[in-house]
Amino acid sequence: MIIYSKRWCGIPLLFRLKGTAWPSAIFPALVSSFIGLIIAQVSVVDEVVRDRDKFMDHPYPFQLYAFIVGFIIVFRTNFAYQRYWEGRSTIAQMATKWLDGACMSIAFDAPGDVNTPYLEGVGDGTSKKGLNRTKNGAESHEDFVKEIAHLFSLMHALALQHLRKDEDLDNLVGFKLDTSTEIPRQFSRHTPFSHLPEAPKHSGTVRNTISGGLRQCDKFDKIYKQQHLTIIGPMRSEERRALEVDGRGLPVPSEARVTMVEGWIMRRLIARQKHEQCDMTQTAAPILSRLYQVISDGCIGFGQAAKITDTPFPFPYQNLLQVFLWTYVLTIPFVMNAWLKEPTLRFILTFLAVWTYFALHEVGSNLEDPYIPYDPNELALTHCQYSFNARILSYLATPEPFLPEVEVEELCEEVHRAPIGVNPSASPASMNREKEKD
Repeated sequence: MIIYSKRWCGIPLLFRLKGTAWPSAIFPALVSSFIGLIIAQVSVVDEVVRDRDKFMDHPYPFQLYAFIVGFIIVFRTNFAYQRYWEGRSTIAQMATKWLDGACMSIAFDAPGDVNTPYLEGVGDGTSKKGLNRTKNGAESHEDFVKEIAHLFSLMHALALQHLRKDEDLDNLVGFKLDTSTEIPRQFSRHTPFSHLPEAPKHSGTVRNTISGGLRQCDKFDKIYKQQHLTIIGPMRSEERRALEVDGRGLPVPSEARVTMVEGWIMRRLIARQKHEQCDMTQTAAPILSRLYQVISDGCIGFGQAAKITDTPFPFPYQNLLQVFLWTYVLTIPFVMNAWLKEPTLRFILTFLAVWTYFALHEVGSNLEDPYIPYDPNELALTHCQYSFNARILSYLATPEPFLPEVEVEELCEEVHRAPIGVNPSASPASMNREKEKD
């Protein structure tokens, strides 16, 4: 996807070639224009074409054909834009519902008491109970959150892989989520956002390794390696084995990988609720049921997005449009030569007439497949994954509890008195306040 500016009446856009549709229309326009030149050079043919009594006394019949072709092109381009926008809308629905599921999973499981109005956070330097195991020794809230964040991030990345027809699991790159770092309180609060990798580049700034016109998916491997998808936490070897091949050694279909991870999430949530005696069990059943509903709604969004990548634009329409366009290429030179006397003007107007139609046709070709990187105009799936990870990590941290004005003044004095590199929260006064709270 190309990010562009509309300043200066759009004049800078005139000089940008990458991602434009009109260069591919130059070849058929030149073919038609040179046919017109050949007709002009062959005197016998040129005399017949220019004889209006015997050849063409009015261009209206051809105008009707040109109008039909133009209408079909605009109609097809409109449907291609609808596919493009629907593709963006469905992955937004998919991500939003899965983010709701991740938020509920984290919030329902979070421990807390009357002194933690936002419950316990993760990785923000304030969590205490979240580090403890459950009553029957199951994993702590913090470990559970890391696992859930990883699974949701993995499911979303696999969904985007299927949409762009990428089956290589090596294109999923995990980054470590370490919440054990302690930062002095006089500095900014430590949140998991510090672990986000650098934001990916838009495809318009990534070098395109696909030669023009190719439509074979096996040619996109280099593009996918440049545009890898990041996931929260590294993929474990056990997960990779389950996602890569089945019991007979055959590769698992990319869409089945998504539903497989969905099953893992459902199983993990049920196991947490049933057997681990966590705080999730204290959530009312009608509220808890929404958690599973939004995950299912996200899968509906994935199914709607997948139908676009699995179902190409209908072949009969595409085929008929190509026939009409190339018929137009072969016939427009005769019409131009019949009504225009100047050879140079014939060449220019024939070129423009054909170039315009084919450029509009190429716009539709670019838009009808919004996920596959035929050109830089595909949807920025790497940014979608980056945004998804960032929003999941935003669920982990909570604001610090409200401190009375007296305690705030004491804390400020401790910050000024504390030597550089020493955490004021470890001072005797701070420790006494913590004991009093306990």
